[in-house]
Amino acid sequence: MSEQNKKFLIYLTSYLGVALIGGSIVHVGTLDAHSTRYIVLGVIGLVLMVIGSILEAQIEREQLNMKYFAIVSTLAIATGFLSGGIQHYLDNPVYAGYLLAIGLVVAYVAFAHKYHFGITAQGLLTVIVLGLVLILVSNTVLHEVIPHEVGGGHQH
Repeated sequence: MSEQNKKFLIYLTSYLGVALIGGSIVHVGTLDAHSTRYIVLGVIGLVLMVIGSILEAQIEREQLNMKYFAIVSTLAIATGFLSGGIQHYLDNPVYAGYLLAIGLVVAYVAFAHKYHFGITAQGLLTVIVLGLVLILVSNTVLHEVIPHEVGGGHQH
C-alpha cells in the first residue's frame, strides 16, 4: 500500500471512528428506543479508531501495547463526548453539559499522555473548573433559557 493511501486510510478510520463514537454516546443518552443500535455503532467506531491508531503508530514508529490502546481509546471516547455534547446541546443542555465537562477533562488527560506532555496542577485545575462551569451553566441558566426536549430534539 502506498504511503498516501495508508495516510488516507488512517484519516478515514480515525475520523469516522470518532464520529461514530460521538453519535453513539449522545444518542444512547437521548434516544432510548434504539440504544442497542448506538452501542453497536460506538463499538464499530472504536474498532475503526483503533485500526487507524495502529496504522498511525506504525508510521510514527510508536510502540504498540495495552497502554497505547488504552490512551487512544480513551481519547476517542472523550472526543466523542465533546462532539456529541456540542451537536445536541440545544436538544438537552443538561445532558450535553455533563458530556462536555467529562469529555474535556478526559480528553485533556488522555491527550497529554498520548503526546507525552506534562500535566500541571494548574492546567488540570483549569480544565476541571471549566468543566464544572459548563455543568453549572447547563443545569441552571441555559437549561431554563434554551427551548429543548428531554429525550432528544430530532428524530432519526
